[in-house]
Amino acid sequence: MSESSSGKGSGKRRKSSGTPRKSDSSSPSPVKSPSVNYAKLSPMAKKVRDVAADWHNLIQRWEVLNASGASVSNKIVNCKLTNIESQDAAVVTVEQTSAGFTAGAGEAADADGMSKELEGFCNQLTDTYNAMAKLLEKMKKLTLNLKGQWELQQYQSNKDEGESSILFQTWPIQHFYEVSVELSEMYSRELKLKQGISENIAHRSDRHTMMFLASSWLHQPYIDNRSELLLESMLVETGHR
Repeated sequence: MSESSSGKGSGKRRKSSGTPRKSDSSSPSPVKSPSVNYAKLSPMAKKVRDVAADWHNLIQRWEVLNASGASVSNKIVNCKLTNIESQDAAVVTVEQTSAGFTAGAGEAADADGMSKELEGFCNQLTDTYNAMAKLLEKMKKLTLNLKGQWELQQYQSNKDEGESSILFQTWPIQHFYEVSVELSEMYSRELKLKQGISENIAHRSDRHTMMFLASSWLHQPYIDNRSELLLESMLVETGHR
């Protein structure tokens, strides 16, 4: 009896070892979706699919700008620290020679130590912030687009929910709108943070504070990992993945 029971047990283990592979297909973020025939999609489905692609493109452009802004932020911190050291050295120089007084006065003309180089970096960071603000406006327009499509479908079907609202595989159009709202809110909060960083980083003299601001720009605390899941799920649902 012990041999037969062990044999059954080993058979069960072999079956259970294959179970995880089967469960992968039910993952909330599948690797690929069934191919979508674009020509056979309804006009509304085509618009929603285009919105998903636009979301992907805008987020890619945002990430490029974020990397650029992070680089400029680090330059501002380094330049600011260099200027602070120069101002400290200029105080000694002013007391020693008149020539040193002229040079020292030029370096310390701005109470915040805003040299021309530092000012240039600040302008670059402001330009980056403004470019990101334009991207956010486009994200909000995509959300309004989806809201309009959802309301139109409700009007046409006289139903709030149901199978009639499924445009592709499993998502009702309302879910596309909700995902877009959530993404827009994430990027809106992040943009407010970046505005504060761009306006204040060059006016801080504490090294730790400046490094914290530069790090906050890079790591984007208001855009969490869920944003990637939401985007990828939307791309999978619409057949882009």
